[in-house]
Amino acid sequence: MSDVRNDREKTVIALFQAWSSGALDAPRQYLTDNPILEDSVGGRYEGWPAIRDYFGHGLERYPDLVLEPTGEFWHREDGLALTWTMSATQTEPKLGEQYVGKRWTVEGMSFVVFDGDLVSLEVDYHDGGARLRSLQS
Repeated sequence: MSDVRNDREKTVIALFQAWSSGALDAPRQYLTDNPILEDSVGGRYEGWPAIRDYFGHGLERYPDLVLEPTGEFWHREDGLALTWTMSATQTEPKLGEQYVGKRWTVEGMSFVVFDGDLVSLEVDYHDGGARLRSLQS
């Protein structure tokens, strides 16, 4: 594997560890000055302040959030795609009182574009109904 591909995979793994750290500003170091985060369920956020607000809201709801790459990466000239799992403990009764305190796990995929060594765009794809199905299983 080329050094660039290897470095990009390491950066994305570190970024996902930062998303999973519980530290609101941890992901910032892996992003360009004007990053974009687009989530198929949560919407599009441009710039670190907007991404930080969105991420902060998620951490309030899911303080033990874990985003873990599965180790499958597909490369192209400007970035890569990867599969991952996301899990957390349900803290709100929004999906039903019976699920509060239960852990859910969903699968997803991301496309990540780089500008130099940093991520300029992360597009996350996952199924909005997967949390409930996971809790019901």
